[in-house]
Amino acid sequence: MTELVLRARRTTALFDRDAVLLDRGGNRLRIPLVAIETVRTGGGSRRRVIEIVLTSVGANPVVHTLSPPNTTAATAFADAVNAALPVRDSVEPRADGATLVTTVPVPPRTERKDRWTTSRERRVQWAFGALFALGTALAAATGEWPFVVLWVTSYAPFLVGCALTHIVYRATVDWWLLRRRGITVLAVYKDRDYVGDVLVKTYSFTDTAGAERTFSGSGRLVSSDPERIEVTYDPCAPKRMTTRDGPAVRTLSVLAYVLLGLPVAAVTAAYPPVSLIVLLSAL
Repeated sequence: MTELVLRARRTTALFDRDAVLLDRGGNRLRIPLVAIETVRTGGGSRRRVIEIVLTSVGANPVVHTLSPPNTTAATAFADAVNAALPVRDSVEPRADGATLVTTVPVPPRTERKDRWTTSRERRVQWAFGALFALGTALAAATGEWPFVVLWVTSYAPFLVGCALTHIVYRATVDWWLLRRRGITVLAVYKDRDYVGDVLVKTYSFTDTAGAERTFSGSGRLVSSDPERIEVTYDPCAPKRMTTRDGPAVRTLSVLAYVLLGLPVAAVTAAYPPVSLIVLLSAL
């Protein structure tokens, strides 16, 4: 079973084969499976709750509660832990699970893109070609050649802006969907190869359906022996996945998205209507 990672408010839960690890406030709670009675999920659409109920000799068991960000990840985590719990008879005496829980400091950390279908790509090319032809015709109809030169020379940067806008769109969609229904696992280093002059590493993991998946790229290492990284994938879209990067990389990504991506997308979206309005007003 691939290790599952569940991130909740102020707590990270890790299912590590024979135990559930809860990282909270700099401390790691290790709860062996023999100390767990069951894992329950609940809450409405606005508030999701997962409860890790420990075994108890009395009527009031210890319960560890988490509030995960999405229902899909919470359900997958609960199902995986419950499936791994030892089989016990309902009348079998229980040990006090709280006495089996140990606390240690959190160990220090060591150091896709979907392709368009052919038909859709052709439609996009025809749309861009038609827009270029329309703008060129309107510029020529004004009788002002500077308009024609300006339209023709500015169209190439517009296409570059469209490419960047598509990247911004995909990044936004992936972030939103992975936050709503993504499942985080630990992927193990499998292979590496060169794409041109760039070294690309490949990591593998098993999803909740038992199928092996691979992730190509890099991320912040969780451990170095074996080399493992955290990968979040969308169970509804096999190719949608991302890795957890370090603070510096995440900060640079957010700055690039806010200071470069969004402004370029806004200017690109405004370019066709504003340019066509200017050309029409000059007729």
